[in-house]
Amino acid sequence: MKYPRISFRQFVVGINTEAKAVALAWKFKHPEGFKCSECASEHFWEMKKTPEIRQCSDCMKRERLRPGTVFAFSKLPILTWMQALYFVMQDKRGMSALTLQRLLGLTRYETAWTMLMRIRRALMHRDRDYKIDGTIEIDGAFYGHIKDEDGLLPTMIIGVETKTWVDSKGRTKERAGFAQVLHDPHGEETKAAAKLLTKRSIKQSARLKSDGKQMYKNMGRKHEVSSDLKWVNRFISNSKTWILGTHHGLKNPHKYLSYYMAEYTFRFNRRHDPNSLFHRALNAMIKAQPLPLHALTG
Repeated sequence: MKYPRISFRQFVVGINTEAKAVALAWKFKHPEGFKCSECASEHFWEMKKTPEIRQCSDCMKRERLRPGTVFAFSKLPILTWMQALYFVMQDKRGMSALTLQRLLGLTRYETAWTMLMRIRRALMHRDRDYKIDGTIEIDGAFYGHIKDEDGLLPTMIIGVETKTWVDSKGRTKERAGFAQVLHDPHGEETKAAAKLLTKRSIKQSARLKSDGKQMYKNMGRKHEVSSDLKWVNRFISNSKTWILGTHHGLKNPHKYLSYYMAEYTFRFNRRHDPNSLFHRALNAMIKAQPLPLHALTG
């Protein structure tokens, strides 16, 4: 689905009140129109003083906007969430919590950080719905030099599609397609993590292409060994540069690396349609399961 580009001016004029932000969130929660969860009626009353509540005009059941979304455990206005999402998605470099705090005029850094982490978690779960296919370059990489209590480095297992086509002059061209990533909770580039990524995110018909490490063999997929893994290596290099450049590294990579990589991967997978980033990310936030603060920080 194609979404129209929203310029900064269009955003600040078109979504400049809480009522407009709530209306947009309702539109994404019910893209085909309101339908009562109790009686399936499409008729409702809007509550002027509480626009986050809609009441079915047939069975009188009240539907609330926030439950079942990223906004569920937040007291922040929906408009503040919309503004945060717009700022984060409009810059390919992303945004640090400190910069977001300044832009939104928030008094506490922790509030901006929590918003970003909840957004990233929503993007993570959205991309898990997709499976990549074709020739998949797969490899692992360390992110940072902070070891955990077992002396292990934070590690990601990464798979990147390779796409080929023939141009108008008959030349075969190649580019990267979609990517899937997985934080390795078992150690440093383990077979268990490689199996989990393959099972969860790579189609059965795909062909794996690795540097020959034993952990990437016998995955139930066709496999080839190659020293040319330019697309996955480029993904790894650019994502490390992004983490160091935008976020100046991570203080607790073992706990939060997967969240940051989810944001990078979400943007990478939609790099050819940047105009859709805000809308697609908002859709992910509406469909994401709520995350209480203690589950994020505990």
